[in-house]
Amino acid sequence: MKLLGKVALLAACVLVIAATLIVLRLKDVPLAVLAVYGPLLVALAAGLLWPGAFGRRRVAVLLGVPAGLATLGLYFAVVFYVTDTPVLLGLGAVTALVTALVTVRRTPAGPSRSRRVFLLGGAGVALGALGVASVGWARDRRRDRLAPAARARAAALHAPGRRQRVTDGAVRVFPLHLGDTVVTFGQFHGGLDDWVGVEGYVRTLLDKTQLTVPVYAYLIDHPRHGVLMVDAGITWEQAHDHDGYYNHNAMVSRLLSQRDEYRQAPEQDLRVRLGRLGYHPDDVATVFLTHVHDDHAGGLRHLPTATVVLDRRDWDQGVRYGYSFERVEANLRFPRYDSGAYGTFPDSQDYFGDGSVILLPTPGHSPGHQCVLLRMDDGSVLFMGDTLYTLRHLAVDEVRQLTLGGADTANQLDAARRVQGLLADPTVAPLFAHETTPYRSVVDEVFATGRPDPAGFAALRRHLDGVLTPDWRLR
Repeated sequence: MKLLGKVALLAACVLVIAATLIVLRLKDVPLAVLAVYGPLLVALAAGLLWPGAFGRRRVAVLLGVPAGLATLGLYFAVVFYVTDTPVLLGLGAVTALVTALVTVRRTPAGPSRSRRVFLLGGAGVALGALGVASVGWARDRRRDRLAPAARARAAALHAPGRRQRVTDGAVRVFPLHLGDTVVTFGQFHGGLDDWVGVEGYVRTLLDKTQLTVPVYAYLIDHPRHGVLMVDAGITWEQAHDHDGYYNHNAMVSRLLSQRDEYRQAPEQDLRVRLGRLGYHPDDVATVFLTHVHDDHAGGLRHLPTATVVLDRRDWDQGVRYGYSFERVEANLRFPRYDSGAYGTFPDSQDYFGDGSVILLPTPGHSPGHQCVLLRMDDGSVLFMGDTLYTLRHLAVDEVRQLTLGGADTANQLDAARRVQGLLADPTVAPLFAHETTPYRSVVDEVFATGRPDPAGFAALRRHLDGVLTPDWRLR
């Protein structure tokens, strides 16, 4: 039984070590470093369980000290953030004080014990005092880091070229490029090359070939329903104070995200983009969220007065970060998709009841992903979210992003086919959240004033037809 217990304990240690290595790989620690660090940890665990002739003390010195130093080094190199300082000092204080108490109880009385207890207790008190003092220092360091960004945003907001809001009764749509995200090439294009499900995620740990792709949200100025948005993009903090942003709920959020995954220039801040178009964040009445992923939901922190409309399945089951939704949780609305069939979709939600905005369930990329169809004066636009990343991804049998596998992949492919069916109508134009192809330039030009005319819709369709055949193959 004792042997079985040790084997079980070693197996548990190996699982913890494996999880640690995965996290470090997510943080871009080189495989060569992990190839040394992992076996060192396993050897330490095995040596402590079966020390043999070496003895546990020698194992602890020969393997534990290098493993401990390596762990500290990796932590400070890839995980440490300034707000950790008070916590680390507090842990040091507790460790010193507990060691002092243990020394009192287990060491014979004498000058040596008194000296050790005095030094350990003094160190504990000093570290505790430093920990308390460092709370304000850490807060000020983060504030000082963000202060230049606030000045840069103000300068960008008031730079020449700011527009006046036009209210002439027309529906307007403005693409908002709100920064960029760094993704692996396979995540973006590897769905037909075994980047599927668990295997796909494992490959993201091994193959770090990366792409930088844009993050788009869309502003809609509607004469009847006010100022609307589809998605909200990212925030300056996600791009420039990443660890601070993802440290609000638990360190696990910071551990499982990449420090350099987002990039944003001052003029790409949502508040700046809105302001330069003549709007204020408080003008936004409704945000239609295609799904809860943080590159689509981060900007909700700047829209606290907006009603946020998203699929209940995504809220309940999707991968979301609570801090992004903190200011809008009281304003959530969940469509029931009870308006009947719409085109190739068996279920839909006519959100305002007048056919102006139709919500279409497209699960697969996330449990409750949805697309949004908006009727404009001279055509309609279909906001794709991440159902498909780019125009070329409409050729889903030739270009495919990573999918989650099983039923999720089947759902996503079904959603893609239904989208193709809607786009058979030449008056419907797709708008993507991560468009990297030349179609992006055509969209920016056609929507420069927010109001594409029939010629603009025709230009979008011409480009689509030049890239894709009628049966959705690449030309």
